[in-house]
Amino acid sequence: MAYVALYRKYRSQSFGELMGQDAVTTVLQNSLRTGKIAHAYLFYGARGCGKTSTARLLSRALNCEASDGPTPEPCGVCRLCVAIRNGACMDVVEIDAASETGVDNVREKIIENVQYVPTEARYKVYIIDEVHDLSTKAFDALLKTLEEPPPHVVFVLATTEQHKVPITIRSRCTQFQFKRGSLTDLSAAVQRVIDQEGFSAEPEAVRAIARCAEGSWRDALSLLEQVLAYSSGTILEATVQDALGTVGSETLAQTVATIAANDWAATLAVAGKLIDSGKDVRQLITSLSGYLRDLLLIASGAVRAAEQELGPERVQALSTQASLFTSGKLLTMLGMLAAAEKETRLSNQHRWLLERTLCSLMPVNMEAAEAQRQPAITARADAPRVNQHASAPSSVTSTPVSEGTSPFAAVREALRQSPTVPPKPTPAPPTSAPQPQSLQPAVSRPVEPTSEDISDGIPERFAGEITLDVVRRAWPRVLKLIEKVSPSAAGYLKQAEIAALEPNTVVLAWDDSFPRERIMGRGKPLVEKKLNEALQAEGYRIRARADGEISPRAAPPPVDVPADPVAAPLELVGAMPDPIRSEAAPVVPSVPSGPTMLEEVLDIFGGEVIKSEPKKPTH
Repeated sequence: MAYVALYRKYRSQSFGELMGQDAVTTVLQNSLRTGKIAHAYLFYGARGCGKTSTARLLSRALNCEASDGPTPEPCGVCRLCVAIRNGACMDVVEIDAASETGVDNVREKIIENVQYVPTEARYKVYIIDEVHDLSTKAFDALLKTLEEPPPHVVFVLATTEQHKVPITIRSRCTQFQFKRGSLTDLSAAVQRVIDQEGFSAEPEAVRAIARCAEGSWRDALSLLEQVLAYSSGTILEATVQDALGTVGSETLAQTVATIAANDWAATLAVAGKLIDSGKDVRQLITSLSGYLRDLLLIASGAVRAAEQELGPERVQALSTQASLFTSGKLLTMLGMLAAAEKETRLSNQHRWLLERTLCSLMPVNMEAAEAQRQPAITARADAPRVNQHASAPSSVTSTPVSEGTSPFAAVREALRQSPTVPPKPTPAPPTSAPQPQSLQPAVSRPVEPTSEDISDGIPERFAGEITLDVVRRAWPRVLKLIEKVSPSAAGYLKQAEIAALEPNTVVLAWDDSFPRERIMGRGKPLVEKKLNEALQAEGYRIRARADGEISPRAAPPPVDVPADPVAAPLELVGAMPDPIRSEAAPVVPSVPSGPTMLEEVLDIFGGEVIKSEPKKPTH
C-alpha cells in the first residue's frame, strides 16, 4: 500500500474526534437527531481547521446504512461509509471551485444532474471546496438550484474567505464558523499522533511544533511528519529546531537577557551567531515576537491565561525576565519587531537589519529615541494652527460708526475682522479729496516672511495669513514639489498665471485651453495637495478662470463717476443727457468728506460700472 500522509491518515472519522469545533458538532448532531436537516450549509474558517472533514462526516451521517435514517453517529464500517471515506461514492460529489470556476462547470456537474435521484444513497451531497473562487456567472447559475433544491440534495460549501461569497448565497445557507486550534489542543493532537506512530517526544518539542502550526490542525501534522523524518526515535527540542528552522527558547532567553542588560557586544554576538547558523531572519523575528508576547502575558498580570496556554512550568521560567520589562515597553518592542519583519521583505541586507533591530530594542536606546521624539511632539502640540474649516460666527462683532462716516465702512470693517472672509484691500481715495486721517481704519496685519526668509525646507507655517501675495511667492515652491512627481504637470502650470485669491480657492488663468483642461482634469488633486503642502495649510483648492471673467479681487477699472451719485443719475445708467442743464453753467461737484457710496459698494461686493453710449434717435 502506498504511503499516506499523516494529515490524511489521522483525519477525523467521527464527530467526537473533531477537536476544537464543539459548537459546530453539537448543532449538526442535534439536527441529525431531530431530522431538521438544512438543504445547504456554509463552512468557513482558517485553513486546516476541519471544514472538508466535517463535510464528509456529514455526508456519512446522512447516508449511513447502519441506521434507518440520518444518524449523529455514523458507524464508519458499512459499505457507504467506507465508500465516502475513500471518495468512491457516486452520490457524494466533491468539486474544487478553484479549478472549476466557470458557469459551464456548474451547469454540467450540478444543475443538470441535481434533478436525478441518488443511485445508491439516501441523499446526494455536493461538497464545493473554496467556493469563493466561483465566477459571478457561476454563482448566478447556482442561485436558483441552491435556493430550492430537490428534497434528496444537500449542498455543503466550504471557504476560507467568507466575505467573498455573495450575500445572496450566504443568506440561503446555514453558516458555521470553524475556529483555529489553541496551543493546548494542538499539542494534545500532536502528542496523540506521536504515541500512535511509536515515537516519544519532549513536552517543549511538542509545544514548538504546535506553535509553528499557528492554529492549523493540518499544518501541525504536516510539520510533525517532517520532524519524524528527521528524528531517530526521540523528538527533542533541538531536533524540531533543526528540522523546521525555528529558534529555541534558550536562544531567545539569551537574546532577551543581553537586550535587557544593554550589552552591545553580547547582543551583536548573538545576532551574528543566529545569522551564521543559517536561520531565516524573518523566522527569527517571528520567534522573538512570540517570546516577547509570552512575556507580555505575564507582565500584564494575565497569569491564569498564561498558565492555561503555556503551562505552569513555562510561566515560572519566564517570570524572571518578565519582571525586567513593563507592559508598555514590551508592547513598543513588539511594534518595532513587526516593522522590522515588514522591512525584511524589501531588503536583502538581513544581517545589519537584525543587528540594528536587536540594538534598538535595548532600554537605553529606546529611552534615547523617546527623548529625541518628545520635544518635537511638544513643539507640534504647542504650535498655533489656523483652522481653515472654522465655522462662521453666529454674530458679527459690531464696529462703532463715527459721525459722518458711511454705514458701508462699518460693514467693511466687520467683514475684514471676520475669520472666515479674507480682508480686502482698501481702495485709494480720490486725489482731489483726500480722506481725513481720523476716518482711515487702522488694520494690524501679521508680518509675512520675505523671499529671503524662506529656505528650501518647508517652515512650520508659510505665513501668518494667506494672501494673494503669499500665494504668488509660494508658487515656485509648488512648481518644484509638483515637478518631482509629474514634470508634465509642472510644465502646464508654468504657463498659468495666478489671477486671484478667493476664500480657500486660488484662481489660475491660462492663455491656452489645452494645459488648462489637462490640469483641471486629472492633475487637479495633485496640484491642490502640493499647494496645501507648500502653504502649510489645509483646504485650499484651485479653479480655472473662465474666458472673459474678471477677478473679484482685481481693482475695478477707473470710471469717471461724479462725486454725488444723486446729482447725475442719468450718467450712471447710460441714459440720455439732461436737456434742462446748460453747457454754459456746468455743475461743480462738491468735495466729498470720504469714499462715496458707490465706491463703498464696489469695494465690498466687487463689480464695475458699465457706461453705454446714448441711444441715437431713429427717424
